[in-house]
This record gives sequence, C-alpha cells and structure tokens, in this order.
Amino acid sequence: MELLALVTVLLLAHAVAYLAWTAAARRQQSRCYLLDYVCHKPSDDRKVSTEAAGAVIERSKRLSLPEYRFLLRVIVRSGIGEETYAPRNVLDGREGEPTHGDSLGEMEDFFGDSIAELFARTGFGPRDVDVLVVNASMFSPDPSLASMIVHRYGMRKDVAAYSLAGMGCSAGLISLDLARNTLATRPRALALVVLWYVLSYMEAKGRLRRGDKVLMVTFGSGFKCNSCVWEVTGDMADKGAWADCIDAYPPENTANPYMEKFSWINDVDGDSLII
Repeated sequence: MELLALVTVLLLAHAVAYLAWTAAARRQQSRCYLLDYVCHKPSDDRKVSTEAAGAVIERSKRLSLPEYRFLLRVIVRSGIGEETYAPRNVLDGREGEPTHGDSLGEMEDFFGDSIAELFARTGFGPRDVDVLVVNASMFSPDPSLASMIVHRYGMRKDVAAYSLAGMGCSAGLISLDLARNTLATRPRALALVVLWYVLSYMEAKGRLRRGDKVLMVTFGSGFKCNSCVWEVTGDMADKGAWADCIDAYPPENTANPYMEKFSWINDVDGDSLII
C-alpha cells in the first residue's frame, strides 16, 4: 500500500509539473515583442503651410460658403498646423485628379525610407523576415503592397505575406493581432508589420518606462474600434522622426493659425463667396 501511495503521489506530481510547464510554454508563445520601429517623416518639400492649404481650398470651384465654413471647422478641430505634409499631387495642383501612379509613388517613398532604416537599425535583413503584414487605410493595388515589398527587398519565397486595406486606422491593431497569431504557430519567428505606431510621441517625450502598461484604442471607418494593451519591458526614449521638433511640443501658443487667418469666413453673410 505504501508503494502504491508513493507511485500515486509521483504520478500526480508529474502531471502537475507537466501542466505547469505546458501553461508556461503557451504563455511564452503567446507573447509578441516589439523589437524596434521606424516612423516615416516626409521631406520638407512636402510641407503645407497655412497659406498653401488655404490656396488649395480656395482654388476649388465646387465649394460654396457653407462648405468653406465646414472645412475651416474640420481643419481647426483636427489640430492641423504648419508642420503638416501633403501628397505631391496636391502640391502640384492636381488634388482633383489623383492618379494610380501618385499613390504608388507615395508608397515607394515610404518603403524606400522607413523599411530600409528599420533593417539597418535592427541588424536583421529582408531574408530574416518570416511574416509580413502590410496595412493601408484605403489603397489596395494589384499587385498588393505586400508583394511589392517582398519583390523590392528580395525576401524569401516562403514568407507569409498579408495585405490589409479598406478598414481605416483601426486595422493597425488588426495587423498586429494577425502578426501575433501567425507567430504563435512559428516559434522564434520574426514579423515585419507596416502600420501606424501612435506611441512614438510618448516615447520621444520619455514618458514610457519599464513596467508601464498603455491602453491603445484606435477608431476606423464606420463603427470599427479596436484596442490592445502595450506592456513596456524597457525604458524607451527613442525620438525617431520627432528628433528635430519634439522639444516644440506641446506648443506654448495653442492658437490655431487657420483660425487666425481664415476666421473671417464665419463673419460673411449669405451662402456664396467670391475669392
């Protein structure tokens, strides 16, 4: 009887140890770590001053006074200022007739800048990537943006490539979840996610410290809304794309330049305007 009891205890101990090990292994596999990131900052020749943006609105022949007032409210409430950038077709006066080539050119500028810098920063190469997830709010060309990146950087033929489009900003977190789920089936794999990283401002300000947990909520088109929690595993103070301007934020003067220069639109009577 004593031998039977001893065997029973050993079997139970083994079962408990195995279950604990399995749970720990699953928890470890379910974790997804952000190793590094790069935010794209366009060149200065794509900046849109208050005057330039006003000129874009004024040259439109389809707008009446109510539309001008509506645009002014949107611009002011969006926080757009003198550090805003625009696509080249807008700067060239072709905002009413964008082409497929314009969109491809903008994507190429981004791919050639940010992704190359990310590889240089991390020490990883294109052929080290096991999973590629690309998210774009609206642009969905054929071939896909993911296939363009695979071809441009000569990634492996067996890379798992995914393209997401048409879901707005909320798809940024969907792309992260897709990468995490794919990595769960590929131990020690590496994923490249092309998305919108909104914590870069907080990191540049030095507000992210080891142990912090940050709730991230993103809204997309329609009623879509996604959320996730970031856990900071190390002190973060990389200024990245904010390096040359982070000290100017938040601005001491919160007056909006658009309201200062175009608020007269609200004082005009009637529904028509001649400029």
